[in-house]
Amino acid sequence: MARSIPEKPADAPDLVGATSRGFMAAFDSLHIHDFRFMWFGQVSSATAMHADLLARSWLTWQLTGSTVAVVLVNLMRTIPMLTLGIFAGVIADRFDKKKILFIIQAWTIGVYIAIATVVLLDLVQLWHVYAYSLLIGFGFAMNQPVRMSFIPRLVGKENLLNALSLSSIAINSTRLVGPAIIGFLIAFTGMGSVFVISAVMYAIALWTTTRIKTSGAPSSDRTEGSSVFADLLEGFRFLGENRLVLVLVLLALGPLSFGHSWTMLLPQFVDEVLDADAGLLGIITSVGAVGGLTGGLFIASRGNIPHKGTVMIGAGLLYGAALMLFGLVTSLIAVIPLVIMIGVSQTVFRAANTSTLLENAPDHLRGRIISVTLLDSAMGPLAALLAGFIADRAGVSAGLFTIGVICFGIVALVAVTYPKIRRI
Repeated sequence: MARSIPEKPADAPDLVGATSRGFMAAFDSLHIHDFRFMWFGQVSSATAMHADLLARSWLTWQLTGSTVAVVLVNLMRTIPMLTLGIFAGVIADRFDKKKILFIIQAWTIGVYIAIATVVLLDLVQLWHVYAYSLLIGFGFAMNQPVRMSFIPRLVGKENLLNALSLSSIAINSTRLVGPAIIGFLIAFTGMGSVFVISAVMYAIALWTTTRIKTSGAPSSDRTEGSSVFADLLEGFRFLGENRLVLVLVLLALGPLSFGHSWTMLLPQFVDEVLDADAGLLGIITSVGAVGGLTGGLFIASRGNIPHKGTVMIGAGLLYGAALMLFGLVTSLIAVIPLVIMIGVSQTVFRAANTSTLLENAPDHLRGRIISVTLLDSAMGPLAALLAGFIADRAGVSAGLFTIGVICFGIVALVAVTYPKIRRI
């Protein structure tokens, strides 16, 4: 298997003995200059992402009172990922990753400024939200394949799992307090201020990108002179020839596509089951980050764990079970521990899956392989559309329970049909 992850950048820490060093070992990759700036940029962009998701969903719910409408607005954001997501991986492998990140971040800032202007002037209509979601989706479709395929070059093989776990920590640490603050900000200052904050956060992310010194130029292993479609076919050919990577990709797509959709049912759950407002919606979203942060810190502090396949399957089954139970509860006291469990299992599952994929994919193909797994973000709203129809007709609890059953079933099916995955 061709692996071209550098063994260790010059300023990379030694992860031997990471387990014995415990909690502090979780932050080892932050000693690497370039990854540190990328990580802080991810903290900023994740803050904007969580603010955007909460504000967009709540704004749509206020305008329509329909969960299906909330799902459709979020679906607009994923159309670019469904249509351009895989080509984003090709672009990540063909061009300078650092320059692409800069362009993406500048584009996103412009879109946030546009929607903030419409909302602050009290001119917002539902079609504005649809258009905004579509435009912001173009940036997101490009951002993740480029960023994720860049990380191995910044940190080296020995630090890869640690760095990926820190990336999940960046996302979940901002979820810990960000949505709760955003929820109350919406209640007291209105929706427009949220989009202004998102623009500022992306401006910070753009600055951190300029501080990365490592070259983002394409790998020397890439075939020169090939067309975009030839490069795309090369990625699919690699998937077809490598069964392990194919199974890992399918395992990433299934549970995460359906699992992500539970957040789109939260506005209806908070309103109808818990009889609360955007403030509690923000709090529940933040509580989910406690689980994600806990799972990320645990994985990051382990160094490079053995038996990632077993960890992956166990976390995926727990993820589905927690979502099923979430669909059965009706009190806030029961909701809190389940949301934490969902966060832990999802973070551990994704970290184990992504690190194994990157270890088994050559550098010149990583953008394309990662772009396929990131289709889970695009497919999530499609899965949520099914759950949304169930929620509007049979109640939101039925929709949530359905999501959990599907997640659990996909992971169990993979574990039974491809038992070798438990030994990787």
